[in-house]
Amino acid sequence: MKRFSIAIALMGLGLASQAQASPCPPGFSMLQASDTCVRISGTVRADAVAGSGRHGGSYRNQSGARVQIDVRKQTEYGPLRAVIAVGNLRGGRGQE
Repeated sequence: MKRFSIAIALMGLGLASQAQASPCPPGFSMLQASDTCVRISGTVRADAVAGSGRHGGSYRNQSGARVQIDVRKQTEYGPLRAVIAVGNLRGGRGQE
């Protein structure tokens, strides 16, 4: 949960508007008053399977989510890249 709070805080920093020219790669936005490029992406998944068999009904459900923050910046030593990925796309529980 602490990592998710960090992700929310980075989103709260505010991304520059897309109207400004930016040296960022496609899909990235430049942070305001900075030359740092940021991309926030994620995935959410939910599956449910229900059926009946000879021994009664069964069901299975799974869900997961993932948030990824990719930060890029040019430094005097070359490009710097940091990636933070939080989440779990596996998991789930069920009854058979």
